[in-house]
Amino acid sequence: MTTTPPSPSSEPDDAMSPEEMNEIAAQAVPGRVRRAPKYKSFFWVGALVGIIAGIWFGLWLSPDGMVNRWIYVTVTVLGTTLVTVLLAGAIAVWADRRSTRH
Repeated sequence: MTTTPPSPSSEPDDAMSPEEMNEIAAQAVPGRVRRAPKYKSFFWVGALVGIIAGIWFGLWLSPDGMVNRWIYVTVTVLGTTLVTVLLAGAIAVWADRRSTRH
């Protein structure tokens, strides 16, 4: 008993005739690839930029002897991250609108 599969024929059974190919070619419309942005990537970049900028701003703006310095830094990080994520989302929407133009 052999386990080798049967050899394929030179032409498949479901091959289309030249008439069918010409009919399909006559009805075909050229396509265009839409290059839409990936929103998730934009939001992640916005969040990371906001966290880094917020830490830098929070440490730069708060005095060294401040009692609750890290609370100030945390609030600054949250505010900056909110702004940068919203800005990244606006840039993604702008890029998406540009991708739909012809």
